[in-house]
Amino acid sequence: MVTAGTVLWFGQGKDERSIDIGRCDRLPQVKYGADLVGAIVLEVNGVEVLDRDLADDIVMMWTYVANVVNEYRNGRPARTSLPDQGICFSLNPLPRGQILVSLEGAGDKRAASADAEEVLFALRFAGNEFFDKMEELTGRFWPKVRSRLNSGSEFQ
Repeated sequence: MVTAGTVLWFGQGKDERSIDIGRCDRLPQVKYGADLVGAIVLEVNGVEVLDRDLADDIVMMWTYVANVVNEYRNGRPARTSLPDQGICFSLNPLPRGQILVSLEGAGDKRAASADAEEVLFALRFAGNEFFDKMEELTGRFWPKVRSRLNSGSEFQ
């Protein structure tokens, strides 16, 4: 089973908490020019490949993941470094329509395999949910990123 989603970080210090993007009716307050902090959560067959501890500039994280999904759609291995994390996220094709999803770096290594279409669907669904909510709350649009994320899929 593959699940994916996005959480945003609200508050600071002991009041800090993460909230699922679907439950947000506003964005956290950030200083002008500061990053919107959040995390992509991706679980593949019981392995949390991406988790809440990898919080960073969430728009940039989804941009990097969209690029990886776009590269992979042609059956090529795809990888990217995630911003400010010192880690590499990758998708590698395996036989019989499977995919190896992995995260490596900073002394951490996580990997799991699943049906490639299931992984791509979960990432696209979660990415579109994130950008839909961002467009709703900010009035800004990310057509190039969404195009890369959804290229060749039913989300297009």
